[in-house]
Amino acid sequence: MKTFNNDLTTRQYNLYKYLKEQDDFKHLSEIVVETDLYGDLPESNINNSNAIRQLKKDIQALKKSGIIQTVILSCTFKGVKIASKEEYEDYSKRVWGAINRRAKLQALQDKKAGLDGQYRLVFNKEKPLV
Repeated sequence: MKTFNNDLTTRQYNLYKYLKEQDDFKHLSEIVVETDLYGDLPESNINNSNAIRQLKKDIQALKKSGIIQTVILSCTFKGVKIASKEEYEDYSKRVWGAINRRAKLQALQDKKAGLDGQYRLVFNKEKPLV
C-alpha cells in the first residue's frame, strides 16, 4: 500500500481548514484579509504582492498534494473554493471538452503541415496550393 509523504506546511493546512469552512467562492484578497496567514495587502498592485503570490503557491500545493482528498477549484473571476460533487462534474466536463477541442485542432494542423508543398487538380490543370 502506497503512503503519501506529508508535503504540506502548517500554513497550507490552515488554508485548507479555512477553505473547508467556506460555502462560496472566495477571492484571493478576501482570503488574505480574513485568514491573516499572509500579512497585509498593499494599497495598489495587489496581484503583484508577496501575499498573493504566496497564497497562489499554497493553493497549487494543495491541488498537487496527495494528502488532500478534495478538489479545489480556482477561477480568476469567481475565486477559490473546495468543489462539491456537482461542481466538479461540471468543471470536469468543461476541461475535457476543451482538451478534446484542442486535440482536434492540433490534428487538423498536423494534417495541414503534411500537405505542405503538394498540388491539387482543378479543372484538369494542376495548380499549386495557396
